[in-house]
Amino acid sequence: MNKEELKEVLVLLEDANVNASLCDTPVPLSGCSVICGYPRETCDMDLSDYLLLPKDIVGMHPQIFIPAEGDSMIEAGYEPGDSLRVKLDVSAHDGDDVLIWIDGKCTVKTYYTDEDGQKWLVPRNAAYDSIPLTEEMDVRVFGIVVGVEKASFRAPSRTLLQAIRKTKNKLKAASKLTKEEVDERIRKVGAIVVHARQWYAVYRALLDKSLTPEDDFKGFCDRVKRLLPEHDHLPEPKEISRMAVQSFAKPISLWVESNAPVAGSRFRDYLHIGLTMSDSLAA
Repeated sequence: MNKEELKEVLVLLEDANVNASLCDTPVPLSGCSVICGYPRETCDMDLSDYLLLPKDIVGMHPQIFIPAEGDSMIEAGYEPGDSLRVKLDVSAHDGDDVLIWIDGKCTVKTYYTDEDGQKWLVPRNAAYDSIPLTEEMDVRVFGIVVGVEKASFRAPSRTLLQAIRKTKNKLKAASKLTKEEVDERIRKVGAIVVHARQWYAVYRALLDKSLTPEDDFKGFCDRVKRLLPEHDHLPEPKEISRMAVQSFAKPISLWVESNAPVAGSRFRDYLHIGLTMSDSLAA
């Protein structure tokens, strides 16, 4: 297929409301990876291949793909094996992720100037220290990262395990609470409940932690009445059960306003009460 035929295909795709571009601009791929960790001793630009991208994406400035190593920029989404697309010969501004040369070493970090005018390279991983840039250093900014081609679309196992362990720890902490400790947390959260149906958020938080039987609305309401007999807005089983619909029938972490029985400030009130109760059970 020649270039004219490709253009005809693009016109047909555009008529079909498909956003397509012709990948006709080569962007070199460096054979040398860059450390997203401690600075590396070298940063030569040996080219191993080219990737084709649409010209409107590449723009006027030269660009290059550089494989990433290390984990200091993990919170920016850069993982080992990813290809960082770097726009060369451009000025760096605060918040840009820069490909930078420091005293014969090369690295990728986030560029930032603090309130005292000191320039820093900031890692996106708390395990690493920020690097102050001083006048004594031989510094050259090669370019800024403008895109990343993921080596894999699978979420990293480390990130998933950390999230799972965090939840497990919360559940363990909640399971260690005595009945009296849970009662005390119900009493405290009652101070922010200003409508009888809002007690559903408290019930849902208990259910999420397996601290109350499912669908036992009467048992929950009786418990609240026993603990807070003078409360101005005591729950009734029928009213509480009516809230267990749409996203409110799911764990609080899955509540979304677009699919909830209440909206706006009312939704935010329910969410605030539920999260407050959940956090207290994990404390």
